[in-house]
Amino acid sequence: MTLGDYKQDKDAELERPEQISLINTEAKSLTLVDLGTSYSFRSLARGPHGEALVLGTDGALHVIDPDTAKVTNSFPVIPAWEEPLEWQDPRPTIYVNGHTAFISDPATNTIHAVDVESGKVTGTGTLEDTPNELTGVTG
Repeated sequence: MTLGDYKQDKDAELERPEQISLINTEAKSLTLVDLGTSYSFRSLARGPHGEALVLGTDGALHVIDPDTAKVTNSFPVIPAWEEPLEWQDPRPTIYVNGHTAFISDPATNTIHAVDVESGKVTGTGTLEDTPNELTGVTG
């Protein structure tokens, strides 16, 4: 199962979709999941058990079961935010390592570690500069 964004308006200057796509490559099918909030292209990740994770503009981490295409949890993490018009501008971003989602908040120059299963923020750090993109390594 592949997680993808789902934009439909090819003429939009900036489309703020509220659906994500789950693509079953074996069955060659696409299932849409309504989130009730928009997200950006840097808002999508996979959890340790294959769950789909989406950081919504409502500031919550939304957990989606890929088998049922249902939102199983929504955990508030950061304040609500709006996707900037320019794709290069900083926006909240998610990176997952194991059972921890790292979520950046450029509005406050912070990064939060969130337990994917409980939604508990296990740590917060303040950054000297505004975060733009986020990734990590293991080992």
